[in-house]
Amino acid sequence: MTNPQPFDPNEFLILAARLSQATAQAELRSAVSRAYYAAFLHAREVLGASGEVVPTGTGRDHGLVLRALRARGGGTANLLGRLRAQRGYVDYDLAVPIGQIETQRLVRIAQRVYDRL
Repeated sequence: MTNPQPFDPNEFLILAARLSQATAQAELRSAVSRAYYAAFLHAREVLGASGEVVPTGTGRDHGLVLRALRARGGGTANLLGRLRAQRGYVDYDLAVPIGQIETQRLVRIAQRVYDRL
């Protein structure tokens, strides 16, 4: 039996870009969530490989990644922090809709985080 290749978080970013073209709330909200997780998971992998973060595989990793990015400087932590906040907003605040333009902006921010790492 062969070992499967590890999941590439960029697939989440590709999915987020595709979903951001939709108009349905479920797709737009999913796009924001997948965009955040693409950027977060990529950052966790990069920072883990460099020894700047020791991933725990738990929810603690979100804070660990943000702290390590802040230590690096350059504003990437701020971008990822904004994405994280928006991901929480679209996942938990169901009363306020999110628009396609805002969703596409957030996907572009996730791409910027991904590219900076």
